[in-house]
Amino acid sequence: MYDYQASVRAIDAHWPTILPCIAGAVIGSFIYFTSAVRQARREKVYTEAFLGASVFFWHDLSFVLHFPLWFGVYNHWWFKSWTFALVGTVAFEAWLIYVIYQYGHRELWPSLSKRAFGAALVLGTLAVGAMWWVLKDLLNDELYFLSFAITAIWSAPFHTGLMCLRKSRAGQSPLRQLCMANNLVWLTFAFAQVDPYFKSPPFVAFAIAFTLWPLANIWLIRRLPPAPAAA
Repeated sequence: MYDYQASVRAIDAHWPTILPCIAGAVIGSFIYFTSAVRQARREKVYTEAFLGASVFFWHDLSFVLHFPLWFGVYNHWWFKSWTFALVGTVAFEAWLIYVIYQYGHRELWPSLSKRAFGAALVLGTLAVGAMWWVLKDLLNDELYFLSFAITAIWSAPFHTGLMCLRKSRAGQSPLRQLCMANNLVWLTFAFAQVDPYFKSPPFVAFAIAFTLWPLANIWLIRRLPPAPAAA
């Protein structure tokens, strides 16, 4: 998909404009997760769909676990910076999966015991990890450029699904939708300086569509009734 060594050289050549992109995306990510945690505790509802949280978790954890590659083989500030940042996001993502266990049992699978529901979540998380492993291999995306862009907006359709399921804005926040759009814009601007693929028609179409999707979610959030009072 892209030349690894050429991409690293391009990052160094354009670091004055790429470094702010990292900062913008990392800040947006931590605002996203902090908002999700606060809203879950306030409304007593899970704020991230299972497939959203679990794919986030495995994407970021797999990047962190590649630290010998980032610190040894590439030994480059871009990958080292992301490694440190993603240690924090992995903790948030694990917590969001736990929140599904804590608040999602009655909503998602009330016929199961709480223990069985927890076991199903653990097994499901492991299954998503296996799926992620296969998909990551198929992407031929060793440096995680494309997967960063995909996971930046991965949960947008799942937020739409939760609103359709609940018929309310429970667990939803315009701020988090803006964070998703923000992150994709920053990452697109960064990667477009690194490799021509990120200026190609397929990627540009993807970037436009999934910058607009979170904005459409905001439109929907503002038209739905508020979350029911937490018990």
